[in-house]
Amino acid sequence: MASLLAAGRATMHTAWQGYCDHLGRRPLATKVVTGVVGTLIGDGIAQATAHMAERRRAAARPGARRPRFQYDAARAARLCLYAAAIGSPVGHYWFAFLDKNVFPGRMGHPGTALLKVALDQAIMAPAGMALFYVAISLMEGKRLDQAADVLAAKFGPTMAANYLLWPAANFVNFRFVPPEQRILYVNAVYIGWVSFLSTMAAEGGGAPRRALAADAASDKTARLSPAGAGRPKAD
Repeated sequence: MASLLAAGRATMHTAWQGYCDHLGRRPLATKVVTGVVGTLIGDGIAQATAHMAERRRAAARPGARRPRFQYDAARAARLCLYAAAIGSPVGHYWFAFLDKNVFPGRMGHPGTALLKVALDQAIMAPAGMALFYVAISLMEGKRLDQAADVLAAKFGPTMAANYLLWPAANFVNFRFVPPEQRILYVNAVYIGWVSFLSTMAAEGGGAPRRALAADAASDKTARLSPAGAGRPKAD
């Protein structure tokens, strides 16, 4: 048993060193890969929990057939494309901009962290959220006016959920997490965030508030509110 634990620790140490090496040599590419992996995990959780909710509803109806799980690969592919082409690059440069221009000599100070959070939530969170819903809608084949309708229906509820979690989460990020480890911290929260966001993106635009309430009641990943779709990565 002790040898297995030692082997596990050695493997984790090697993986950590390899990750840090890639992050130092290819920061943007590493963040893109990490974002895609986090997206796959988060959307997988969202799809699985939605299926379990459907099975519970079917079980409550006498004689109803329980649905079989069907993985929506197209939906996952759209989210991964967004993460790779838009989300991760925007996040990489946005967080670098904040670190370079917002009191760089006082990084980690509570006041600096609060100012970064304020800028992030005032600028990037709403802009990123709008970009996410429009981009995903266009990938689904919707027209621009239809994408605007989706955005109008979902922007308010999603931003309300965003403000429940991400100001506090990013204050911890800017205040306590070393810059070279922020990407891991954000991705840990990001898995829950993308679970929620992918569920919202897959809902019909007519009842986002009911969908949000149902998810919050039945799916603990939905209670992890969104970050600001345009910037899933920290520096």
